[in-house]
Amino acid sequence: MIGSIVQQIGRWTIDHARLYSGTAGILHEAAASAVRFDFMNRAVFTVLIRQLYFTSVQAIPVIFASALILGSITVNYLLSILTGFGAYNQVGNYLLGTMLHEIAPIVTIVILLLRSGTAVVSETALMKINGEIDALRLMDVSITRYIFLPRILAFLISGPSLAIFFSIIGLIGSFFILGYLHDITFDNYLDQLLLAININDVAVVVLKPVIMGVAVAGISIRSGMSVQGSFTEVPVMLIRGMIQSLIIITLIEAVFTFVKL
Repeated sequence: MIGSIVQQIGRWTIDHARLYSGTAGILHEAAASAVRFDFMNRAVFTVLIRQLYFTSVQAIPVIFASALILGSITVNYLLSILTGFGAYNQVGNYLLGTMLHEIAPIVTIVILLLRSGTAVVSETALMKINGEIDALRLMDVSITRYIFLPRILAFLISGPSLAIFFSIIGLIGSFFILGYLHDITFDNYLDQLLLAININDVAVVVLKPVIMGVAVAGISIRSGMSVQGSFTEVPVMLIRGMIQSLIIITLIEAVFTFVKL
């Protein structure tokens, strides 16, 4: 009984160590490729634009709807409490802290994981199974430059861009849905936001999605490249990649929370 538990723990540890070490290797190679400006290559740049379109542009409707729904709930809830106590001067601090530090980065990355992360896992897995990866290597085409780099850069750019978009819609757009229920005008509401925002808020809403997005991209690529040659492995790696991505998102969030404290 004890031996079986120890064996399972050991297998779990080894699998995770391989995944994270492989992910770190992929990210290191992609970073070296980015430093050499390999993304400026015409073929690589074309792939990057396509990845950005799928990851960012096509995600805008989902981000917009999520921001309005979650933003309306957040704005309505906090305004109910703060205006009830007459704490108008704290409206900006609480709303910005909640939206920019927590809701916008987390929701944005989870949406990217569900939309683009799953697509990256499936795409890279199928490319490997169909022999496309081996064909590129035989033609001496860099897998890092052509496959890894555009997808990682797409997540790196899309994460903070969509998080900022989410924050704007969540904070300003949501006010027009439920804000009129409270004893506060839009001008006063906007003034409180502008007075409360600082460089730390901007840094968090940019830096957190960048780190989380790059981590999710690396894990998704690594999960897809882990298949051996069977189509039945694709859903297994897809689920495993999503779980590992959620774990790393949680760990990064914990680090940010600890540092802030």
